[in-house]
Amino acid sequence: MKKHFLIIPFLFLILLSCKTKEEIAPNGLVGKWVATGLTQSMNQDSTWSAWRVNPTLANVTPSIWEFTNDRKFLRDGKPAAECCFAGNRYALLGNKITFTEIEGDCANFRCITCYDWDFTKASDDTLVLRQCNTRNQFVRVK
Repeated sequence: MKKHFLIIPFLFLILLSCKTKEEIAPNGLVGKWVATGLTQSMNQDSTWSAWRVNPTLANVTPSIWEFTNDRKFLRDGKPAAECCFAGNRYALLGNKITFTEIEGDCANFRCITCYDWDFTKASDDTLVLRQCNTRNQFVRVK
């Protein structure tokens, strides 16, 4: 019986110290990022193509994408939501980014249908974002 009195408070303390995955800080994601212009496409067999230079990104001044500690997503310092892009806020569960505050005035026009992205880090200064069936490489802005 005495063992139960010791185990119950111990389990209670463990439960109090636990955090849900949503509460865990997005290690390495927070910060400002700029596209390198390198992209991959998903093949029909679900493998990834070789990295190639995206000619569209190579010919424009890239915008700076920012993930903030308070879960805001900004492009060039402004809220990012528009009909062809992600939302203004994000949630993180593991390596999956889900956007909220998506532009609502897009009844007749919407460029993309996936507002869930995945991310991987190649290093502290390199980020790979998967958006639908495309992966793009970013580097940290210093």
